[in-house]
This record gives sequence, structure tokens and C-alpha cells, in this order.
Amino acid sequence: MIPKATTLVFLGRSGSGKDTQIDFLLRREELKEAVRTSTGDGFREFAARNTPLGRKAKEILDKGERQPDWFAFTMWFSSFGALVQEEEIVLSSGSPRSLREAGLIDEVLEFIGRPKAVAVYLNIASEEVEKRLLSRGRHDDNKTEILRKMGWFETDVLPAVDYYRRKQRLIEVNGEQSPEEVFKELEEKLGTYFAK
Repeated sequence: MIPKATTLVFLGRSGSGKDTQIDFLLRREELKEAVRTSTGDGFREFAARNTPLGRKAKEILDKGERQPDWFAFTMWFSSFGALVQEEEIVLSSGSPRSLREAGLIDEVLEFIGRPKAVAVYLNIASEEVEKRLLSRGRHDDNKTEILRKMGWFETDVLPAVDYYRRKQRLIEVNGEQSPEEVFKELEEKLGTYFAK
């Protein structure tokens, strides 16, 4: 269904279920060899290092602030560079988080002769996000932090969503359904997109 050397980047508000949908995809037989990258995991691993950059990353994480674009892109790039050998399918969450990152990811893919990224956008209303994040009970999921994350999404991530839409490389899915229903719609839309 998904061609070799495809890079799918998953976009959506915090709590929209990006990682859940990647988990579902990775259970498919034809995606057993797919590569997964997670910028958020990269930040958390980096923040555990007792180095100047590691301590700064931890400080930003602890404050619930947004890491700089160059750092997020570096996390994606180092994962991608270390894991991708040839024509694996890549499933990315946490990047791009801005228009600038989206352009850089496309530049890297073009540089090594892979097709440009296709975005999967899990569209979910801010009210639903707030309900989901408050119910999962993480220490950084309080009302103030949730509003801050939603603000970043509007100003930083939505321009990247619009970029993929303009380039006709966007698969938009209703993220307000159950995870299983979201995945059913995602599978259908992936099939339609790659049948073009």
C-alpha cells in the first residue's frame, strides 16, 4: 500500500494520537521493516545527558517550553541518518513542528534522492485535546501548559500543515474518532493517496 522510500510525517495537536496511529501501522506485515523516528524521544534522551546542551534541553523540557527549530531538526536528522539505509518507509512523529522544519526535511530527502515527505494530519479540535490531555494525568498536562501547546500549534505547526496542503502532499484524518476508527480512515486515505 505505501511505496518504498516513503517518508510519512505525522502532524497534529498534543493528544491527537500520532504515536498510537504509528503503532497501529507498525503492526502491519508490510511495515515490519519501517523506520520510526520520534523527536520527543530524542529530546528526552538528550536531556538525560550531563552536558551543557543536555542540561539546557532538560531545562526547556522541565519548563514545558518549545525546543528551538534547529534542535528539533537535528533530532530528526540524527535519527533518520542513523536508521535509514536504503528504501525503508519512515514514520516520523514530533517533526516537523514548523514551516522551516518542513522545508529542511524536504531538502534532506531530495538531497539523498528520496521522494519528499507526505504529511498525515490528525485533525482534532482544541476542546477535545484539552479533555484528552487532562484525562491522561501527566505532570505537564495542566490547563496552562495545554493552552501553551495549543498556541504553538496554531502559530508554528499549522503553517507546516498548510505547506503540505499546498504541495498536495497532505492526508487529513478526523482525529476525534476512536483510535480504531481513526486508523480505519487513515488506511483508506493512505490507499487512495498512493493509488494516484
